[in-house]
Amino acid sequence: MKKWKSGFVYLFVALMLIQVGVGYVPIQHVVKAENVEGDTLIAKESSWKYWDQGTYPGDTWRDGAFDDASWKSGKGALGYNPKNLDIKINTTISYGADEDKKYPVSFFRKNFEVKGADKYLRANLALKADDSAVIYVNGKEVNRVRLADGVINFGDYSGQQSSDAVEYEGIKLGAIPLQEGTNTIAIAVFQQKGSSSDVTFDAELTGFVTPEETVVDEDYAPSKIAVTFFGNTQTQKGFTWHTKLDAKSDLQYVKTVGSAVPSFAGAQLVTGKSEANDVAIGGFSHQVTAKYLDPGTTYWYRVGDEARDKWSEPAQFTTQKRDTKAFDFLYVTDSQGSSEEEYSWTDATLNKGFAMYPNAEFILQTGDLVNTSSSPAEWGWLFGTSQNLLSNTTIAAATGNHDAFNNSFRQHFYYDHPVNANNLNKGVYYSFDYGPAHFIMLNTNDQDSRALDPVQLAWLKEDAKQARADGAKWLVVAFHKGIYTVASHMTDTEIVTLRDQLAPVFDELGIDIVLQGHDHSYFRSQQMKGKSPIAPDAISRVEEDKVLRDVDPGGQSYHVINTSGYKFYQPQSESKMSAAGVYPVKYAQPMLQMFAGISFTEDRFTYKAYTYDAKTANAVRATAEASLFDTYGILKTDRAKAVAAEIDALPTKVALADKATVLAVKAAYDNLDTTLQKYVLNYNSLTSKLADLNALEAEQPELEPGVTDPNLEVPTTEKPVIPKSPETQEIPISSNTTSKSVQPVMQEVLPNKDSVEAKSYAVTGTDGINLPSTGDADRMWAFVLLGGSFLVLGSTIWWRRKLK
Repeated sequence: MKKWKSGFVYLFVALMLIQVGVGYVPIQHVVKAENVEGDTLIAKESSWKYWDQGTYPGDTWRDGAFDDASWKSGKGALGYNPKNLDIKINTTISYGADEDKKYPVSFFRKNFEVKGADKYLRANLALKADDSAVIYVNGKEVNRVRLADGVINFGDYSGQQSSDAVEYEGIKLGAIPLQEGTNTIAIAVFQQKGSSSDVTFDAELTGFVTPEETVVDEDYAPSKIAVTFFGNTQTQKGFTWHTKLDAKSDLQYVKTVGSAVPSFAGAQLVTGKSEANDVAIGGFSHQVTAKYLDPGTTYWYRVGDEARDKWSEPAQFTTQKRDTKAFDFLYVTDSQGSSEEEYSWTDATLNKGFAMYPNAEFILQTGDLVNTSSSPAEWGWLFGTSQNLLSNTTIAAATGNHDAFNNSFRQHFYYDHPVNANNLNKGVYYSFDYGPAHFIMLNTNDQDSRALDPVQLAWLKEDAKQARADGAKWLVVAFHKGIYTVASHMTDTEIVTLRDQLAPVFDELGIDIVLQGHDHSYFRSQQMKGKSPIAPDAISRVEEDKVLRDVDPGGQSYHVINTSGYKFYQPQSESKMSAAGVYPVKYAQPMLQMFAGISFTEDRFTYKAYTYDAKTANAVRATAEASLFDTYGILKTDRAKAVAAEIDALPTKVALADKATVLAVKAAYDNLDTTLQKYVLNYNSLTSKLADLNALEAEQPELEPGVTDPNLEVPTTEKPVIPKSPETQEIPISSNTTSKSVQPVMQEVLPNKDSVEAKSYAVTGTDGINLPSTGDADRMWAFVLLGGSFLVLGSTIWWRRKLK
């Protein structure tokens, strides 16, 4: 019987272990793959009917029964484009008589035959549409591409920009309302704005007899990972990534110990949130914040889904050190490209920057990260070419106009934006502190009548004022649509409006540096006071390490660092610059990728701009040298002025009692570097007072032992030996001195300098001093009680066994 029971127990345990093992095996979501080719229902470069008259053909234009006999016909691709050969425009259509007010919408229709319509469970569209489109099948809307939700105005521009439509976009239509026999597809293509240079249209429709693509484990794999500033730069970080299918949003991180990648056993786990991206981009984005990090610490991390055990490759991030006095970062802009190769030039440019500035602590990018923010391919190219950098450093990015498609910026970069911010679908604005500098990242897509939204403007003012109140030595503003530039955007209506709005505000707030993008050329301004330049001869300068610095220039310095990508704009004439109220110190178009290495200390801003031939370097797979293109610096002498003020505050005639104060001022002076010391113009006054002190000390007679110097605050006799206590207690020093409190946490007790009795004293022993209790007596009785308890317990057990 006992053997049977034992066998049953063993069998039960084995079954439990098997069940645990089965539960531990990760679920594999792998199903037999389908034939992904499908059936072509409409081929590329087919013939289409089109309406290019700049008028709306009526609400029935999308229906199968619509009479399109008056419409023209032409082979795709249809449109007009300066790059016709690249785009393969086969039929040129009209855009109207005014190049700056082109027709907002062009209309296209096509009938096609389908046999066995019920077998097609879904369809895909390969589409060329520059800029936006809405698609109908048999009169029913099936998709929108770069077009806002709600009622469509077919007489207006879309406001959304696409790439040049060199490649076809893959658009998943899902199940569409096909019918047996003749079907009609109708597509309206919208211009971004009246001055858009081109319009392009062509399409290929494919039907599939299988359901949506099968789910495989890779659909949960994290991609497009970015590390961002989110709140306190010393203790917090933000993380974003994407998956094809919805999954958990888990982050694991562990402190770096040595160089080996950790196992992540026992790592901290934080779960964030996910949301569906726009259908044009597809998939899901994930956002997580790591908090309560240690300052100045490097961590290993990975992102993914803990339940599925699906993780990214381990990478590292580092938090800002406490009391950071100096730091470097890289500044780039406009990485936008139309091919994977073009994005690789930005990656090469940034890698060259980090090679030259190995201690750079983050990337500051002023917008247009991609050319078409509704294109999943371009986001994939941006992150695919630079994933190692974006996973292992922090990026502070501003939203560009090319990044503004339906939440795409916000879903790729996670920043702590104000809760009341408007137009989050077009981008975000935020700020952060780093060392002695405060950075304000604006969103120039958030515009009302082309000026900043009032909510953002109010936030800008409050944020800058609070940063100054909190002690920020430098205020830096960064945004995309530069208000002081020299190329094609210099006189755009929206730029002029922003310039009129922001330049006076920047001066009112005491902004120091303005970093911009958008105009794809190199530009550095004169020091600006609002909209007026500061006369160069009104600013003194000093040269340090081959960098010429403006000394306390006041006003603002504006910069545009050309592009790290492939688009280059040419500067306009100097007469046009003058007429526009733009005042450059240096401008150029070197036709090369560029970056800037920027350094801040408490006293100095250092700006070094470099050109780099990333395109050639990548083509020959060789490392090219970056060339120094421009330098600029600012020296602030406020610390020197503070020392000068302290010198002025010293007594005209010093006494020995002033020695500590005078020496403290001398220490503050010595703490300045040699350049700053030159701006302490009253240093001779300090040396004179030090000489006076030396003379007074030399005149003092030698004192007999035990006699105090009446001019000094510290007794000449040996300090008393006072017992220390972790608690504050009243300890009388002697019968003729007042009672003093011993400060907690082992602080040394000194006499009150204002007490006459405390001027001279000596303690030779501990008589009369109430020593603190050690607690030994209480501990002894505790041991006695514990020992007795064990004795009683042992005796009870022994007697019970004996009685049995």
